[in-house]
This record gives sequence, C-alpha cells and structure tokens, in this order.
Amino acid sequence: MPEPTVVPVPCARHRDVQTLLRCSRCETPICPKCLVHGPVGARCPDCASPLRLLAPTRSQYVVATAAAIGVGAVGGALLGFVGFGGLGLLILGFAVGEVVSRAGGRRGGRTLAVVAFLGAVVGPLVGRAVMIAVLVPLPDPGMRLALGAQAMIPLIVSMDGLFLIIAGVIASSRAH
Repeated sequence: MPEPTVVPVPCARHRDVQTLLRCSRCETPICPKCLVHGPVGARCPDCASPLRLLAPTRSQYVVATAAAIGVGAVGGALLGFVGFGGLGLLILGFAVGEVVSRAGGRRGGRTLAVVAFLGAVVGPLVGRAVMIAVLVPLPDPGMRLALGAQAMIPLIVSMDGLFLIIAGVIASSRAH
C-alpha cells in the first residue's frame, strides 16, 4: 500500500511560510516562528498559553458579600450565647472564608478576600449588636440601638479584637 504524501501547508499565523508542523493539541498548522515547545510536544501559542482563572461574576460578588455578612452576623450572635471566646471567632473566620469561597465559585481573588475579611471582622460585631438590641426589653428603640452599639466595644478593645483580626486573616486566606 503506498504511503500518503505529506504536503506542506501555510502556517495559520504566517501565511507566507509553508510548514509540516501541527499543534499537538488542536492540529493547527504552525511554523518554527510561532512554535512553543511544551512537555507534550509542539503547541501553537493559543494552546500553549496558561489557562486564566475566570473572575467571579457580579452576582457571585453580591451573593458572597451577603453570605459573609450573614454568616459573620449569625455566628457572632451565636457566640454571644455559647461563648467559645477566641477559638469560636477563629472557627467563625474559617466558616466565613469557606462560605465566601463557595459563593464566589472557588475562583478567589483579592476582592473576595477583602469581602471575607470584612465579613469575619464586622459580621460578629453586627451580630452581637443586633442580638443585644433585639433581646433587651427597652421601650425606646434608640436606647436599644445605643445599647447594641455599646455591646460591640468589649469585642473590639479586649483580646477578642485581636482574635477578630486573626479570624479576618483566616477568612481572607480561605477565600483567596
């Protein structure tokens, strides 16, 4: 049986250059000028370029932000009842980071890391303030809000403030 003859074809990028080479992935004709050596053979520049991670969509940012604030606030309110102290805040930071990462489609990025950090730091403060404002039986809503805001101060100025920052870093690294 006769061997098929190989006919040179023009390179896909350099039409004036005839070539016998083809990309090992997409079979596009390539010349030595645009050839990229890879671990599995010759590739065209398109197939040789590293895959870029897609950024989260706008709706994923919105969902991740809502999830960060929600998980942080609910966790902060629950820690007000249960009270694991610094360990509880660190676990909450991990949980906020994981929720933000999942809501962002595991795509990461600096913006999601900031969202996770703020959710882990501000969320527990808001949760504690809302818990106090809702549970304290005062007739004046302004007094309840003031008391709720005042309840955030011990979290910030005590050792728990340091744990809040560490929880934010944990959440940030988890989401990034």
